Amino acid sequence: PFQQTAKLMNYEKKLITDALNKNQFLKRLEPHQLRDMVECMYERTFQQGSYVIRQGELGNHIFVLKEGSLEVFQQNKLLSSIPVWTTFGELAILYNCTRTASVKAITNVKTWALDREVFQNIMRVTAQTRQEQYRNFLRSVSLLKNLPEDKLTKITDCLEEYYDNGDYIIREGEEGNTFFIIAKGKVRYNKPNL
Repeated sequence: PFQQTAKLMNYEKKLITDALNKNQFLKRLEPHQLRDMVECMYERTFQQGSYVIRQGELGNHIFVLKEGSLEVFQQNKLLSSIPVWTTFGELAILYNCTRTASVKAITNVKTWALDREVFQNIMRVTAQTRQEQYRNFLRSVSLLKNLPEDKLTKITDCLEEYYDNGDYIIREGEEGNTFFIIAKGKVRYNKPNL
């Protein structure tokens, strides 16, 4: 029986991870961030007719629907229903704003929930780790290694990670006013034929 429970837990973790990855606002998080979120989630139940989220209230949780039926309302107007294994409530957590809609339990409902503070701590630890990695990398660059700490910190604060496979980073003829560091992955240089 114990092994079956462990497998079920791993199966649910995968379903929760998949639900988080399908969300347009969360899918760009790093795998370890999603893993930490899943590990910190806990089950919450709601009775039929109760509100999981109320429009206008401060959002303190992000949810993944485990079972049951939920409907989304805005000013008492039905907008949609939420499929099982779908993430909801993320906007208030990500952007520290009030809830833009209400979510009501049409049946008894089970969800997985994550508290705002836990989410923020996961993001904060990741940011601190990333800053330290950036700083260490910049110190390994001969042109930058002798910069004072405050200057290095300003550079690390400005660094952004982006670009997906197939994206253009620089196009010939563009003004060169941005400094790029290739942290991971590969780039291809193409010189057009004239």
